[in-house]
Amino acid sequence: SSSSSSSSGSRGPNDVNGPEEVPTLQEALTFGSAGCAVDFQSRLQLRVRASCNVQSSGNASLRVEAEGELQLRPQLRAIGRLAAARLYTAASAAFSAGEDLKAIQMCEEALMKLDGLKSPPRELGDVLNLLGALHLRRGSPALAIRCLHHAVALRSKDASTLVSVGKELLPKASCTLAATLSTLGKAQQLVGAHVEALNCQARAAALLEAALGPDDSALATVLHSLGGAHNALGQYEEALQCFERALGIRTKALGEHHPLRASSLNNVGAALQRLGQHRKAVSCYQRALAIERRAYGGWHPTTAATISNLGTVHQLLGDHRCAIACHSCALAIQEKAVGPEHLSVATTLHNLGNALASTGRGLDAARCHWRALAVWCRGLGPAHPDVAATLHSLGNVYRGLFDSEAAGRCFAGALRIREAALGPTHPETARTRHCAALVGCVAGDQPAALHELQATVRSLQASLGAKHPWCMQALADAEFLRQTLAASF
Repeated sequence: SSSSSSSSGSRGPNDVNGPEEVPTLQEALTFGSAGCAVDFQSRLQLRVRASCNVQSSGNASLRVEAEGELQLRPQLRAIGRLAAARLYTAASAAFSAGEDLKAIQMCEEALMKLDGLKSPPRELGDVLNLLGALHLRRGSPALAIRCLHHAVALRSKDASTLVSVGKELLPKASCTLAATLSTLGKAQQLVGAHVEALNCQARAAALLEAALGPDDSALATVLHSLGGAHNALGQYEEALQCFERALGIRTKALGEHHPLRASSLNNVGAALQRLGQHRKAVSCYQRALAIERRAYGGWHPTTAATISNLGTVHQLLGDHRCAIACHSCALAIQEKAVGPEHLSVATTLHNLGNALASTGRGLDAARCHWRALAVWCRGLGPAHPDVAATLHSLGNVYRGLFDSEAAGRCFAGALRIREAALGPTHPETARTRHCAALVGCVAGDQPAALHELQATVRSLQASLGAKHPWCMQALADAEFLRQTLAASF
């Protein structure tokens, strides 16, 4: 007789995943079958005994006895909602670390995990919100808007559900919806949809105030964005009210010397500047500068940005020497702190060029703008809206130098970029079309210039309203040219 034993085993299809992929019991209870699947590890153990009995007649009998044990061990595996939630957490960490491409890839994987679920889960809104923020940071506002619109719809539904059942989680749902609305508003503003942006920011502010009260710091942040939306529409008084309210909230919540209060003072100063209250704007910038020097020191990029703001308002006051000194000081700080190729250097070069042009130093201004263009192109590529902004300013410099041909080339380049990047009806596109038309008028093509001016007026009326200064100036130029042409016949 003889006996033997044997065993065999098989593992689930996802056994290659590390232990971190195994859901916890709490996750399994929370997500259920929408987030967890079960695989089985098996183990079979057999014990076999065989005996053979041979008789004298030559007959034989064989007896085989077998007994065994089959073990099945269930193993949880993350799928659907849970897999997406984990990918979202990893994508959020990558976003915070500045690893945008990695974060985008994880978000797209998370969307695939959620695809096919019968009802859209909360995680889908989270992923779409993050993906929208990523596209916005990478300069693709149109893609951001598509993601964020969907995220707003999902989060609005979540908030409505909580209202109907009276859950205590409503304030949190309101805050997440407000955050998505504010991000959507920023994206809409970048593509020139200023009315839609204003509506999003106003709705976000109302949600936060209802959920957190009138003195919460998160409300101050959204009020800044709301003020920016008012400003883009030429509603400068309303913008100032938002910025001043945000300043009051931050002063109360954070104290007199917090750096975020300096940011609010800068925004208040910019609003006062647009309203023509330049002396008050100077006071705001100086107070912001004192806070920043105390917080960061004199040679910090943030300090430099406020010094450049001071330069801009001094230019508006007619103190061009002080404006040039401020911009030059800011430029020296930035070049030392972040290097000559940093994008903030290009911004200050752009502002310095404008200040130099105001003093009649057109050639020096042109050199600043050309330097800024080189930095923009290397850092952002030749088709970025910031490149178009500096080309636009350079066109105005050449207009001042009576070089209509060079001005026309600059405006044409800026117009191509803005039409492609911002769209043909964006206010900045219309502004460049306005300047290009004026150059064309000087070159002698007055009928074509009138056509472009009339197109500019239509665009600005639709996006900013008839009372916006840009629209009023375009309308005045178009009417003057129309009358001039009519008198010539």
